[in-house]
Amino acid sequence: MDHTFIIIDDDIGIISMLKNIIKSNQLGRVVAELTSGEDAVEEILFYNPDIVLIDYLLPSIDGVEIINKVLDKGYRGKIIMISQVEDPTMVASAYNSGVLFFIKKPINIIEVINVIKNVKQNIELEKSMSIIKGVVGNVATNTELEGRLKNRQEEIENILSDIGIISEPGSKNLIYLINKVIDVKRKNPNSQYKLQEFYKEIAKEETADTGNRVNPNTIEQRIRRTIQKALINIAEFGLDDYYNPKFMEYSTLLFDFTQVKQEMNYIQELTNRRGTINIRKFIEGIISKIDL
Repeated sequence: MDHTFIIIDDDIGIISMLKNIIKSNQLGRVVAELTSGEDAVEEILFYNPDIVLIDYLLPSIDGVEIINKVLDKGYRGKIIMISQVEDPTMVASAYNSGVLFFIKKPINIIEVINVIKNVKQNIELEKSMSIIKGVVGNVATNTELEGRLKNRQEEIENILSDIGIISEPGSKNLIYLINKVIDVKRKNPNSQYKLQEFYKEIAKEETADTGNRVNPNTIEQRIRRTIQKALINIAEFGLDDYYNPKFMEYSTLLFDFTQVKQEMNYIQELTNRRGTINIRKFIEGIISKIDL
């Protein structure tokens, strides 16, 4: 499918580079280019592209504010943030606004290609889910549903095994969380779910099972530690072999690639600051790999 793009950046050189990468790698078609955020909201809503590539810091209005406005007005495409920003608070603000993928400046061609391919895969997954929902409706038998759930569980476990965290103490909670998000997205692929609500559900069920009160924050921390371990493993894959297939695939699918490089530097004792993770991005990445 010929996916459409809008590129918004105040650096014409960046726009030209991204446009060339998209064209030369047959990733889609650029329908508009903007060098400021002044008319960005109107242009995004007019063209309704599949993917928006947008700089964080723009003249007149920043990228996060643009994203919030277009989402409030009903835009349901995918957003890739282009940024030099390193501040954790600013990055967290972008993730909370709906960004799941970052491309860091200076632009790395391999990173751009991998990120865009992952986003395109995410788009196709959501479309497939909508089609399946429309065709199957409520006519699936219990046996068919059980088969789907079993296959889904196996696929999730295989990915977690692939990145070396299937035996981590928090993996059970993580798998539960992934399944809860999948269930919500099957009902509405564009649903804006809240992870905190799922943590509460998991804590409530664990409290009922064990008889000991479990705090939702405890669940979140278990999941966070498990994903952090995955980041460590991916970084080690990259240090051993930068072209390791697992590193090439999962470093941008599940994490912000800049944070993977930060973790690699930490392991090599080049910095005392570790890479950070984003739970929502990790989960969305896992889901994009699963045959639902």
